[in-house]
Amino acid sequence: MLSGSLEADKIFQEGDIAQVVISYSNGEILSVMMSDHYRLDKELLLAGIFVLLLIGFAGRTGLRAVYSFMITILAIWKILTPAYLKGANPIWWGIVLTAFLTLLIIFLVYGFDRKTLAASSGALLGVLVSCVMGCIFTDAFKIHGAVMAYSESLLYAGYQSLNLSQIYMSGIFIGASGAMMDLSVDITSAVNEVIGKKPDIGWKEAAQSGMNVGRAAMGTMTTTLLLAYSGGYIALLMTFMAQGTPIDNILNYKYVAAELLDTIVGSFGLVTVAPFTALTSALLLTKKKKRNNTASLQS
Repeated sequence: MLSGSLEADKIFQEGDIAQVVISYSNGEILSVMMSDHYRLDKELLLAGIFVLLLIGFAGRTGLRAVYSFMITILAIWKILTPAYLKGANPIWWGIVLTAFLTLLIIFLVYGFDRKTLAASSGALLGVLVSCVMGCIFTDAFKIHGAVMAYSESLLYAGYQSLNLSQIYMSGIFIGASGAMMDLSVDITSAVNEVIGKKPDIGWKEAAQSGMNVGRAAMGTMTTTLLLAYSGGYIALLMTFMAQGTPIDNILNYKYVAAELLDTIVGSFGLVTVAPFTALTSALLLTKKKKRNNTASLQS
């Protein structure tokens, strides 16, 4: 069954393995339709190679990274997606799930430690900034959630009550939360290292050291977000260039404006994560060091 669409059509040839849908009645096969090429074996092979490489390179830390990866997939697939389909508020559920995953993943990195609290606090404050900015400017840009791929199909499938715009808003800070988490862990580890090398350092100096690390990392992190979001729209940009579309028209186009909103609001969160994490890690870790020094003197 060919529709003339390269995106939708599936071409099979002799020797291919395909998934099929079989329609039958009273033991008699009525029709057989090949739904798509069978890819699960190759997907499992690719995932297995990735897991082995990660564990082989990072050891226990890599194993914990695999745990966090699997937990994140399950949380999105089994908690967030069903909640959205049932009509739950996407903003609040997105914040709750992001907070849960942030605490859990950073806990897997640091364990029961003040570093977990410091890094989580900085990352979550950045997520809240992205959430507020995303909600404000999605309305200001007049962006409808239908810009998300396949979102209109949900409405036609019997979910007309879904608020696609709020789902889009939640996707902004959920998509940027991983980079914020990464930056907060980097800054917390750097501040902890500085305090370990210089136990008598004050919290202000420790916070300044964290800010210096944050400034260096923010430049690459914002570029990472830009590349991650724009990578899927190369064909769209090529179409604009092939048609000679003026740059002001391109930037004003709904899909491009939505990607700009994703990138800039996510970058807002990253910029705020650096000072938040530098401050929380400096306050919590210098206090921990002072308590440890006091306990050792008393003993």
